[in-house]
Amino acid sequence: MKARGAVVATLLGVMLLSALYPLRQYASQDSHVSTLVAQVRALDRRIAELKRQQQLLASDDEIERIAREELGMVRPGETAFAVVGGTTPAPARRDARPKVAAAPASRSTGSWYDAWWSAMKRALNGMR
Repeated sequence: MKARGAVVATLLGVMLLSALYPLRQYASQDSHVSTLVAQVRALDRRIAELKRQQQLLASDDEIERIAREELGMVRPGETAFAVVGGTTPAPARRDARPKVAAAPASRSTGSWYDAWWSAMKRALNGMR
């Protein structure tokens, strides 16, 4: 009798252990599906926002606003004015790049050797 009970207990243990792996896989896949559903909802919201922006950009009023504000365009017959040196600074554009000062023009009009030689003479005179 004891041998039969041991066999039955072993079989039940094996069946229980073999059922644990699919249950763990199911739980893992369930959480992965939840993550994917949340991503789909976020992407749907982004798509709706982009469609609304697309419709806005297709309107004539928005095209004119962008042309006037960002590109500085005017209609034929209008006169454009630029205020320089006002008391309040103009709002900075997002794509504005810092202005780089031009490099001073080289004083030497001779060859590279003449420029090098004059630099060496100035350096040696400074050492005295």
